[in-house]
Amino acid sequence: MIFQFRLGDEHLKQDQRAFDNDNIEGDLQIYVDGQLYLTETCVNMVELANQLGKWLQSMTSGNLCEFKYECNNRDEPLLRFLVQENGIMIQAHLESYEQPILSVETVENAVIRFLVALNVELHQTFHWEKLDQSLTGLISENTRAIMLLEQNDYDESYTLFKKLARETPSVQSLNNLAWFMLREEENRNEARTLLEQTLVFNPKSSFPYMLLGEIALHNKKYNEAKHYLLQALSFSETEEVTYNLAMAHFQLGEYKQAAKVFSRCDGDSGITQLHEVVSWLYAGHVDKAKALLANWNDEADDYTGAMEIADVYVELGCYNEARVQFEKEWNSYYTSPYCVSRYAYTLWQLEDYDACRAVVQQAIQQKKEERIDEQQRELDEHWTAQDRDECVIELIEQQQTIETLWPPFEYDMYPNGGCQLFGCMQHGHPEYEEVT
Repeated sequence: MIFQFRLGDEHLKQDQRAFDNDNIEGDLQIYVDGQLYLTETCVNMVELANQLGKWLQSMTSGNLCEFKYECNNRDEPLLRFLVQENGIMIQAHLESYEQPILSVETVENAVIRFLVALNVELHQTFHWEKLDQSLTGLISENTRAIMLLEQNDYDESYTLFKKLARETPSVQSLNNLAWFMLREEENRNEARTLLEQTLVFNPKSSFPYMLLGEIALHNKKYNEAKHYLLQALSFSETEEVTYNLAMAHFQLGEYKQAAKVFSRCDGDSGITQLHEVVSWLYAGHVDKAKALLANWNDEADDYTGAMEIADVYVELGCYNEARVQFEKEWNSYYTSPYCVSRYAYTLWQLEDYDACRAVVQQAIQQKKEERIDEQQRELDEHWTAQDRDECVIELIEQQQTIETLWPPFEYDMYPNGGCQLFGCMQHGHPEYEEVT
């Protein structure tokens, strides 16, 4: 069972007085077993949430009772929960819908997820009314720490994560604090220390191993990364662990294996698929690399961009194809020295020397104009003389690089992140005790 809601559309913003007095209307959908069960517009979300909170408080205290949410503009309840011997029957105002019976735990968990998600949005929109009181006693301290983080209360969240790790060190508390240190504080060393402490508990989850593998990739310890990521893979195959494992294979020179693992990642003509192309290229399977590029979809949602594709075509020796890709974005793309030289090199290989010189001269002229603009830019507290001089030096160096063609192929990969928080309702991660 899933509650989905939407606030903030234009038709919901028209009455500011209503917003200020808790009459926050929104669109509500309820899904049961993946099927849309209830859809309703202009539902008073805070009122519904407060009533659900009171019902849930009563249920958790052992008082099994009916829930009924009535609207002023309806003769019958919009939503009812009826306690049965074998669970809770869900009733919506549309009688034509089948009335499913779900377990008490399923309904309670769905309500908690809804209350937490709505509370986060109320905090983010700075509404004076919150649901903190309704959630008292209903969520764990770990869930509260995650909720605080989602509400952008970083200091409170950090303090609570640290408190949990200090007072009750466990796979969950140490892992979640490590995740915070890595993602929010960007402190890899501290995150690694915390994660290594989780290994004492022999974690039965991929999360600590995924994070250790990611940190090892950042630190260029590729064998160590591969070791941890393979352990993570033994628990579950997620997009993050698959991608990072492929990257570890690539950096170790295991290009064929890297290509095969990249091929298991999701996406259509995105950067991950380009990694697969380059892996096949480095593995010596040029035909496979060319075949993948030949079927590239420039209408895909995660399309990686023509300049990146052009660069790979250059390395494949497909200069006509590279030129077509360069020309797609050339006039709208930042002319870095690397891109200029790769494009010019392509034109040189095609023996179009006039076009090659034109590209180089255009880039040199652009760098000269950028340098003049920076030298004439007015100085202030945010743009000092030192900032200006450093920028001018950088532009001069870029111009000199353009004038001294040709650089070798440069191809970078970066580790994939993601959410590895135990108990994150937003991503559907259970708390660690539920995993075991």
